[in-house]
This record gives sequence, structure tokens and C-alpha cells, in this order.
Amino acid sequence: MTGTLPAPLRAVRRRGTDPFVPFLLLAAAALAAAAYGHVLTWAMIGGLAGYTLSGSV
Repeated sequence: MTGTLPAPLRAVRRRGTDPFVPFLLLAAAALAAAAYGHVLTWAMIGGLAGYTLSGSV
């Protein structure tokens, strides 16, 4: 397809490439990680302990 995009597609593309979109996604991910930080910490410790106890180290 050559030429310019139709107006609705230009609007979607403009919003999708706006620098504010990644900021919102990262902010949401940071809030989710903060809410479940204790779970993530224990999961990481458990994974490392299992790796160590399995003799892989």
C-alpha cells in the first residue's frame, strides 16, 4: 500500500508511538511489582535455594 494512511489509522499510530504510552505501561508494571514484591522476593529466594540444593552450583 503506497501513499498516506487513512485518518483513523494515523490517529492510532500517533497514539501508539506517543512517549507517554510506554511511561504508562512502565508505571503500571512498577505498581504491580510493588504490590507483589514480597511474593516475588520469596519466589526468587526459593528458586535460588532449589538451584543450589540440586547440585547445579
